[in-house]
Amino acid sequence: MTGFDYIIVGAGSAGCVIANRLSADPSVRVALIEAGPSDLGFPTNLKATLPIGNIFLLPHARYNWQYEFTGGAGVGGRAIPCPRGKMLGGCSSVNGSVYIRGHRSDYDGWLAEGNPGWGFEDVLPYFKRHERRLFGDQALHGSEGELDVQQPRAVNPLTKAFVAAAVAGGHHATDDFNGQEQDGFGVWDVNQRTGTRLSSSRAFLHPVMSRPNLTVLTDCFVERVDVSRAEATGVTVIKGGQRESLTASQEVILAGGAINSPHLLMVSGIGAAHELEKSGVRVLHDLPGVGRNLQDHPSVPIAMMDRTSRAYALSWRSLPRAAMSPLEYLVGRRGMLASNAAEGGGFFRTRPELDRPDVQVTLLAGLKGTARAIPREHGIMLLVSLLRPTSRGWLSLSSSNPVDKPVLHPAFLEAREEIKTLIAGVRETRRILSLAPISEHLGLERTPGKDNQSDEELERAIRATLSTVYHPVGTCKMGPASDAAAVVDAKLRVHGVGRLRVADASIMPNIIGGNTSAPTMMIGERVAAFILNQAQQERGLAVPRPEVVLA
Repeated sequence: MTGFDYIIVGAGSAGCVIANRLSADPSVRVALIEAGPSDLGFPTNLKATLPIGNIFLLPHARYNWQYEFTGGAGVGGRAIPCPRGKMLGGCSSVNGSVYIRGHRSDYDGWLAEGNPGWGFEDVLPYFKRHERRLFGDQALHGSEGELDVQQPRAVNPLTKAFVAAAVAGGHHATDDFNGQEQDGFGVWDVNQRTGTRLSSSRAFLHPVMSRPNLTVLTDCFVERVDVSRAEATGVTVIKGGQRESLTASQEVILAGGAINSPHLLMVSGIGAAHELEKSGVRVLHDLPGVGRNLQDHPSVPIAMMDRTSRAYALSWRSLPRAAMSPLEYLVGRRGMLASNAAEGGGFFRTRPELDRPDVQVTLLAGLKGTARAIPREHGIMLLVSLLRPTSRGWLSLSSSNPVDKPVLHPAFLEAREEIKTLIAGVRETRRILSLAPISEHLGLERTPGKDNQSDEELERAIRATLSTVYHPVGTCKMGPASDAAAVVDAKLRVHGVGRLRVADASIMPNIIGGNTSAPTMMIGERVAAFILNQAQQERGLAVPRPEVVLA
């Protein structure tokens, strides 16, 4: 089969949602294309369902695109990892499963920038549409969706001690970071079901894969979007070593993420003309914003040694606990294997006059230098993240070959205010770590190190160790046609190219204050509603309210 109504490129956080919603109409033929493998076969299915299973997936290029930021002046030119999921479920199959929407003012900011329908009250029904959270304020939460939002079954004692220390130090305790107020500390909500990871694939795709009108293609690489007369007509793919053209009678929807979606546009001839020409790509449509506006959450690690050996690690001291963990997980879905590692943390404001938190702290219940390493020593890592960086990077082609990875040019810490905020965030996190009960567990501060105390010393340490929390966004910016940097409009249609949309984290004009998986699923809900509404209008049917459209 080569002919479809809709082709979705990328089966990640947004793509699986879109495939579910569009294929609910049996008269519509939908293709969902994923470059990576399925998550159904053994042993991938086991790794993809264990909450801690990402440590077995991220080290491998089969499941991880393994991109890198090239560095920049703000970080001394260091290369910084930028892992991206490459399998059904995308990043939701390899991330920390943390479910945070961001601050309500983030979306109101999108609205204010000329994107009607994207204020918080506009997007809230779409968050609620797919959410199944059986506790909390039902005005803000859904209880009948496919995506379980729960407290994790396994919470390390060090996570609980850190939260208790933050509360003792004057911060609010919270059990809902998606509630009325984001400020405070607690255990994160996660996408789990009875102690197993609930990726976008498992939540939205697995239950509908038997639909005869839905075709899911895995290990299938999309080389380019095919365009004729300024309209997308399909895609060219490589599967099993064979090149094939798949046609879309209605639309092509790119949901490959903040790296792959702009890269695919550029190798297809859609982007800044002078940049494409330099790489030998024939220009089909000059769209300067493609690949620009690159953002992520810059993050400073604070590594603390654990004197009590409660942190997760592979060592002789943890051997008895590790040996029992498979049985503990099999019997009760608890223990080390049920942990998502990034179990808790909090949000706070570094200055009292701010109208929302500007720093997020995440506690990893184990030392972790990179996404590919399993800790061997007992310790914890606190990730102090800048929520709203003002610096903007970009993405460029390394060649015209679609297989060659793009070059990621970050602009981390190029704005002076960013380093000041991170210094304040590190100081406050250190203060919390000095308080009981967490202080009773901790030994040496390995990073940044106790010798780094002054602003100048901390700045040097921050620039030398800065990484991210793997939240790249913004490279296909949403905005009106009057915005020269915009790539898609408020309905996520690519400016100047018909029948082509982008629906993933790349469309965010500004990064949200929190983890990006939940907002990306919401973006998938939104684009599906736009398409369904448009289809009904074209058939002369009454357009129902969004909540009914997606039922």
